Amino acid sequence: MSARGALRGLVFSSMLAATASAVAASFGLSPTGLSIGLKEQSGSVVVTNTGTDEVAIQVRPYAWSQDGEEHRAETRELLVNPPIFKLAAGEQQLVRVASRVAPLRDVERAYRVVFSEVPPQGGTQSGFRITVAMDIPVYVDPVQAAVPIITWRRQSGNLVAENAGGRHFRLRDVRFLNGNHVVHTVPRIVVLPRSWLQIELPVSVKQVRGLRLIGQDDADQSVSIDVPVATAQ
Repeated sequence: MSARGALRGLVFSSMLAATASAVAASFGLSPTGLSIGLKEQSGSVVVTNTGTDEVAIQVRPYAWSQDGEEHRAETRELLVNPPIFKLAAGEQQLVRVASRVAPLRDVERAYRVVFSEVPPQGGTQSGFRITVAMDIPVYVDPVQAAVPIITWRRQSGNLVAENAGGRHFRLRDVRFLNGNHVVHTVPRIVVLPRSWLQIELPVSVKQVRGLRLIGQDDADQSVSIDVPVATAQ
């Protein structure tokens, strides 16, 4: 997965089968992210069928890591219950998410949990079927309190964020400014602990020597970050 995928808090995928009109199931998740503390040891997500047809949902956990790019791998470190279920129109289901492994001493664990519609088998409904998938972050707190420690640099014109701390860093509704002019926006930036992420920039922005980032942190506080001036490549 490219680094561009790290800037999306929700990921949607589509599966199309040949026909003339589209049919889509719809469901929502609340909350759209979990942080599992030492005392709780688990969290929960409410899945709501917001469409008019019955929908089947499958839930899969993945380990989440970064080394410039995003990586996901199937994992048994998280338990999801139930892992698959059906919802009638307007119905809700509580999905429990729990850690099977002990928390680390000073670094949080990071995962993504994917909720995806299971395509119906057979059926007589006309039109192509669009299946929807959403994924949310799940963090497991470390034993000791931890904070993100972020440094920024430019590399080949792109932006690189490195987190030497033990907790993830998230900035949402991010605007890139050249002086007082907004030159680029992204929904969010997430940098995992003890990890680094390269954020690809448009060609026009790569040519800007100095950038300022403005966004909202997890406490809904406005954050302004001056990125060091890009050096000649």
